[in-house]
Amino acid sequence: MTEPIRAAQIAHVLFLDVVGYSKESTSTQGRLLEQLNAAVNASSAFQRAKTDGAVLPIPTGDGMALLFFVDVLAAAQCAIEIQKALITVPVRMGIHSGLVQKQLDITGSENVVGEGINTASRVMGFGDTGHILLSAQYALVLSQFDDWKPRLHLLGDGTAKHDLQIQLFSLHGDGFGNAAKPASVTRPTSGIPSQKVVLLYKRNLPEDEKVLKLLERHLIENGHEVFVDQHLKIGVEWARAIEDKIRAADAVVAIVSPKAMQSEMLEYEMETAHDQFAKTGKPALLPVKIGSEEPLDGVIASIIKPLNYFEWHGEGDDARLVVELLSAIHEPLKPRQEEIKLEPVGGAVPPGSPFYIARATDPEFFTALDNGESILLVRGARQMGKTSLLAQGNKHARDRGWRIGMTDFQKLNMSQMSNEETFYRLVAATLARQLKFKYDFENEWLDLFGANLNMEAFLRALIEEQDEHLVWFMDEVDKLFLAPFASDFFGLVRSWHNSRSIEPDGPWSKLTVVISYATEAHLFIQDLNQSPFNVGRRIELEDFNAQQMVDLNGRYGSPLRSYQEVEKLQALIAGQPFLTRRALDSLATGKLDFAGLLESATRDDGPFGDHLKRILVSVSSLPAVLDFIRSLLAGKPSNDQSTYYRLLAAGIIRQDRDGSVRFRCDLYKRHLADHLSG
Repeated sequence: MTEPIRAAQIAHVLFLDVVGYSKESTSTQGRLLEQLNAAVNASSAFQRAKTDGAVLPIPTGDGMALLFFVDVLAAAQCAIEIQKALITVPVRMGIHSGLVQKQLDITGSENVVGEGINTASRVMGFGDTGHILLSAQYALVLSQFDDWKPRLHLLGDGTAKHDLQIQLFSLHGDGFGNAAKPASVTRPTSGIPSQKVVLLYKRNLPEDEKVLKLLERHLIENGHEVFVDQHLKIGVEWARAIEDKIRAADAVVAIVSPKAMQSEMLEYEMETAHDQFAKTGKPALLPVKIGSEEPLDGVIASIIKPLNYFEWHGEGDDARLVVELLSAIHEPLKPRQEEIKLEPVGGAVPPGSPFYIARATDPEFFTALDNGESILLVRGARQMGKTSLLAQGNKHARDRGWRIGMTDFQKLNMSQMSNEETFYRLVAATLARQLKFKYDFENEWLDLFGANLNMEAFLRALIEEQDEHLVWFMDEVDKLFLAPFASDFFGLVRSWHNSRSIEPDGPWSKLTVVISYATEAHLFIQDLNQSPFNVGRRIELEDFNAQQMVDLNGRYGSPLRSYQEVEKLQALIAGQPFLTRRALDSLATGKLDFAGLLESATRDDGPFGDHLKRILVSVSSLPAVLDFIRSLLAGKPSNDQSTYYRLLAAGIIRQDRDGSVRFRCDLYKRHLADHLSG
């Protein structure tokens, strides 16, 4: 997995070098740098920031860059103090406020990249000996302080690398700076717009419009061509004009407040910008989050979460916000991505995992546990997350101080499940070991009573040993359905439910049994009146819906870049939990891009290859199943009920509410059609 992109932050960068350094001898260069280092270390502004851990010094060969991250005045104060200390050393300085991202260089030392340090270097490059030059962004921040206003002097525009126009100010006063105009700086030009910027917002929200006016004014003052949808008449031409402007823009600034997040129009505009960026690399999408500290949620959130969004909480943030936006427009940073430790795909999702997605059934499940209900039936097709939900329930019960028993029937072999006595004794002994319960099997487990009564006596003693509630989780009980004593065992479980009423003073109200299964129980249980499957609370697990896929996508670092991509993936795999995680893992680790994922989805060597091959083998091994699949591919579903339920439990087909039968997802249909048609 590649190194994660680190979050951007604003830095007030003082860039300085020794004029004529390269013309000096090696010994003179060393002496000049010693003097420069001494002057920097003698600066009180530098030392204060160093003590607070709020400055990053970076050597540049003939000088250095000092990045101040907290005190906006520190860069200017430090520049003046350094210059006054270096009376005999010819230095020039440039200061700029902009966005930077920290990273490690090849030696393992901390370094930075970004517009903040690049522009500071360019600003310094316009200066001559003694100049302390400021970008318009840093001058804007400094002008908020009355003591500094008289020291700011507009010089004009300079043309830097890539024809970048930079408006420059000179910082000078009594005993510091250079009042002369640098030769490379002209007077302000007519100001050819350097960037086309579209401002997006939701109308009739006072704070949103306040920020809009602030940004519009400063963007225009800095030479940008700004489009705001304020005066166009709503209609077909209006819709076309907005989309055309967005797709032609260099940058799109979206003002996002809690109420704006509910705007379908803003959602459409941001999706348009995101789509155009995916196609051409422009426009840069720059969200400004205002108001609430609540976490982002919804479609707009899925777009902006990986981006370097900016925040505004009140007028005190005006200057900072303007500086950040101007910096990002001049040189956009890469999307932000939090460091994400991915987990292996497959098997149960452990409790506490950031990749566990709660579904509508989760609250019902936990409430039933809290209420101490007798039997909870967790049903879902293969790889639907049944074991993951049981793991969540296990943690939920432990957090409440209850006792927990777990029987995973998948771990039992056929010999252990072929003999009734062996099976019951094994299950009881396993529970005793898990709960550290000492039971006298030799004297209490008697052949006279038979397996069922021995099991009930054991469980009664286990429950009565302590006052705490006991939750017994049974996973993969489908495997037990084929055992010759299955009906007797499930009849026993049903009897414990009935005993809550028949024996009100008994221990059974302190027992909850949670049963996880996939296959329809009525195909195997002889007497449904003696079955727990028609008295317990049924928790039916469904595939992820689109919003849950958006949520999971965000937890993977948003490798799906738009809601349209979420919809395309949903159409392919129908939200099947395992396939969803497999797809997002492939994208997040860089194994495939989205186009590559779709193109290779049904291939045997694609991201789902092993999963699809297992399905193909399983449906090909039984003639009845193969015939059912072929009839479904031909649009004429078979009436073979036992095969239907087998495929339903395997998660290969599904039944819609209108009773029609279809493949679980388009991926299965396409793959099976490729291999079984004809």
